[in-house]
Amino acid sequence: MKIDYKKIFLVLVSCLMVLSLIIASCGTKETDKEQDGYRDPDEPKYGGTMTFAWFEPQGWDPYYTFMVSCSTLYVVNEELLMGDWSKTPAGDGSAGIGGFLGYASRLTGDLAESWSMPDEDTLLYNIRQGVHWQNKPPVNGREYDAYDAAWAINRLTSAPTGAHRMISPPEEYILGATALDKWTVEVKVPPEAQGLQAIYVGSWLYHYPKEVVDTYGDMKDWKNVVGTGPYMLQDYITGSVLTFERNPNYWQHDPIHPKNQLPYLDELKWMIIGDASTQLAAFRTGQVDISYGLAINTEDSKTLINENPELHYVTLPGGFDAHLYFRVDKPELPWKDTRVRQAMTLCINKQELIDDYYGGDANLLGAVYPPDKAWEPFYTPLEKQPTKPTTPDSRCGVQELFTFDETTIPKAKALLAEAGYPNGFKCQIISSSPAQTDFLSIIKEYFSVVNVELEIQQLEGSIVGGMRRSRSYEEGIYTASPTAAFPYDMHSTRIESFDCFSYYEHPKTRAAYEEQRKYVMKDDVKYASTLKEITPFILEQCVGIWCPVPRSYRMWWPWVQNYHGESSLGCDDQLQIYWYMWIDEEMKLGMGY
Repeated sequence: MKIDYKKIFLVLVSCLMVLSLIIASCGTKETDKEQDGYRDPDEPKYGGTMTFAWFEPQGWDPYYTFMVSCSTLYVVNEELLMGDWSKTPAGDGSAGIGGFLGYASRLTGDLAESWSMPDEDTLLYNIRQGVHWQNKPPVNGREYDAYDAAWAINRLTSAPTGAHRMISPPEEYILGATALDKWTVEVKVPPEAQGLQAIYVGSWLYHYPKEVVDTYGDMKDWKNVVGTGPYMLQDYITGSVLTFERNPNYWQHDPIHPKNQLPYLDELKWMIIGDASTQLAAFRTGQVDISYGLAINTEDSKTLINENPELHYVTLPGGFDAHLYFRVDKPELPWKDTRVRQAMTLCINKQELIDDYYGGDANLLGAVYPPDKAWEPFYTPLEKQPTKPTTPDSRCGVQELFTFDETTIPKAKALLAEAGYPNGFKCQIISSSPAQTDFLSIIKEYFSVVNVELEIQQLEGSIVGGMRRSRSYEEGIYTASPTAAFPYDMHSTRIESFDCFSYYEHPKTRAAYEEQRKYVMKDDVKYASTLKEITPFILEQCVGIWCPVPRSYRMWWPWVQNYHGESSLGCDDQLQIYWYMWIDEEMKLGMGY
């Protein structure tokens, strides 16, 4: 039997790294961390290795595995359209650090040089010439063209369990993609879904070559992963690390420094670190360069920042944090009644939670969208929200729902009595972790003041994950909604969405959904204004039992450069930031890391 010494060596290195993290995190670093004397951080630098942590890929071929779980796609493969780096703080900053959010103006060409909608049922993409597949079998660096694009679109949009079949109802599936010539792809779509399909086809579909399927049957083996992107997957050790090297034939140049070919880094090290304490130690000791992808809580983040003043960081406003969602589709449950949902939202003393539980690091109003530059077009501050009820079934304006004073509890009790629950009721919610259970225990106390008894059922995280995706919980779930990340999907108010955790549906939100679909990817201003106008209604309806949204911190060491806290750039391009960043390894070494 042939012994793979390289694998043995890498496993040993990985084990030693974990041991060194534990040892290093127990002491203090005495090395002088003065940054003076190093090269200008704004000066582009080639070479070096960036080390980050991310979850382990659950598959490699998005035909068989849900696309976002095939996470190497983010750095190995490309889409027709991509997030525009020049709109981030690296450029004019107009998009903030939050990404695309349905704004056509925040996208730019990737594999497609340009695109258009010549009529109501057509998407037309002009394929960029001079793009080559990575130089590895079975494509060996050949040029990418429209025939590749049409094949990838047809294959991935027709996958029975693929992302595109899960996100769209059957009547809105694309009708097919055709290469009109070597450099033009035509995609036919249902007219009512044209804007959304422009997102899903253009900026949420990673292309890979037909030869992989012809040669191997699929792309389920990591060794066969190939794309046109800036990095090539070189090695994978299960449960430990993925290693990528720079694609020397990558086509793209830095839009801010247009003479510079991307990427800047020679190598990416993608660490798989499941344990939160080990993640913290990895970042503290500089063995992971950036906290993006790490589960470092607010308290530990503030400690790191105080102990390491040279750390760079941004404060994140939240927006993807958890609320309580109870099923409104079951007539035997009390949650069908808007008055009940409003009562239970009222009885949570949100300001007290902010002060005592979050230590001041939370936003009073962080639903449905966070108070951040990227979401400005959708967000209305609390002081500008309605003060009075706006619908017959409502008894509270939005401002009242987020205010707690001596009138709040009597109002909540009165609403319950009016709804037929003068003595309260019993309810149940599932939790996926001890931390969630601790928080829900505080909510339980708030509920008890109005004689509502909350039973918290803590289950294994994987079990809750399955119940969350299938929405098979009996009554309630404490979870985060992706609505802020994908505003155009309006997940929390469409009963057919698998992210509509309360099973909420209303003619008014349905009308808003249909209205914004007319404008998404066509008219940014009308698209955003439609969503902004419906948000106070969603808040007033208490689709979720709203809680404060905690702020968090994203940190990086000073040798990580050309980075400003960005995350997902396009529709869901979560690791595209590594295409543009550079590293000063001389600084890292000089600072003692």
